[in-house]
Amino acid sequence: MMKRWILLCAALVLVQVGLTLWTHLGEQRSSRDTASEKVLDLQGARITGLLLEDGEGRSLELARDKERWILPGSGGFPADAARVQGLIDKLVGLQRGWPEATTAEAAARFKVATERFAHKLTLRQENGSETVVFFGTSPGLRKLYFRAEQDPEIHALAIAPHDLDTRADAWIDTAVLHLQPEQVARVQLPGVELVRTKEGLQPVGMREGEELIMEARDSLVNRLTHLSITSILGREERPEYGLNHPVLEYSLEFEDGSRRDYRFGKPSSPPQAEGSPAPDREESYVLKVSGPEQLLRVDGWQVEELKKVARSTLVREKAAVKDGTQSSGPVPADNTASADPTDPAPAVAPVLPVGQ
Repeated sequence: MMKRWILLCAALVLVQVGLTLWTHLGEQRSSRDTASEKVLDLQGARITGLLLEDGEGRSLELARDKERWILPGSGGFPADAARVQGLIDKLVGLQRGWPEATTAEAAARFKVATERFAHKLTLRQENGSETVVFFGTSPGLRKLYFRAEQDPEIHALAIAPHDLDTRADAWIDTAVLHLQPEQVARVQLPGVELVRTKEGLQPVGMREGEELIMEARDSLVNRLTHLSITSILGREERPEYGLNHPVLEYSLEFEDGSRRDYRFGKPSSPPQAEGSPAPDREESYVLKVSGPEQLLRVDGWQVEELKKVARSTLVREKAAVKDGTQSSGPVPADNTASADPTDPAPAVAPVLPVGQ
C-alpha cells in the first residue's frame, strides 16, 4: 500500500514539473514574440505628414515637401526637419513590451482614451493610410503614457510634452536665414560696403596706409550669415512693428546674382508670435526680409551687434614702421637732442611686430 502511494506521489511531482516547464517555455516564447513585434506599423520614409492635437482643441500640421518639412498653416514656412525626424524616429521601430495597462478605465485615467487625451498624433503615409497615437499623463521624468488607436495596450515612452507642441514657433526652422559665407559677394550696410576679393570680403575704398581688422570682419560676416530667428509673426505689417521707421536696413548680394534685403523695426511692444498665449518680454526686433512672406522675430542682441558696425570698426591705420620693425602704437617723439650727452643711454624695450 505504501509503495503505491509513493509511486502516485512521484507521478504527481513529475506532472507538476512538466506543467511548470511547459508554462515557463510558453512564457519565454510569448515574451520573444511580443518583444519582436512593433507597436506601430510605420515606415519612416513613407510618412508624408503629421497632425498634432492637444486636449484643449489646438492643432498643428506638418507636411513633407520633397526633401524638406513645412508648416502648411503658416504659408509653407520651413520646419525644423531634424526635430520632425526626431519625433518620427521615436515611434518608428518601437518594440512592444509588457503593457502598463490594457483596460478602458485605465485609458481614461492615463488620458490616452479616444475622447480623453492630453496629446494626439496622426501620422499620414504616402499610401493614404493614417496611424493615430494618443499620449497622456506622465509616469516619470520626460516620459508619457501612450496608446495606439484600436490597441488596448498602454505603454510608456521616453518623450516630453514639448515634443508634441502645437505652437508653430516650436517647429520653425530657426536657421532658415543662415548662409555660407562664400555665397556673399557684396554687403551694403549703413556707412560701410564690402565686396568679395581674392582675400575675402573687403571694405570698399581701402586707402594706402589702411589695413583690415580681420577679426572684426570675420565676426561681422559670421553675424550676417548666421542670423537666427525665434518666431514667425504672420504677413501683416502692423504699425506697432516699427517697420515704417526701420532702425536698420542692409542688403546682401550673392555670387549667383541674387539679392536679399533686410529691414528691422523696433516694436512699440514685444511682438506676439503665432499661437503664443502672451507676448515675450525679452527685447526683440521685427524683421522683414525679401523672400519669405512671413514677418520674423529676431532677438535684440543680434541686431544691436549689427547696428554698431561702421567703417572705423573694420579698418585702421597701419602701424608705423621704424628700424625694420612695426610699431603697434604711435611713434614716440625723438627727444635725443635735448638729452645730456654725458648721461648713459636709456634701455629701450624692443617693439614687437603687430600681431605678436
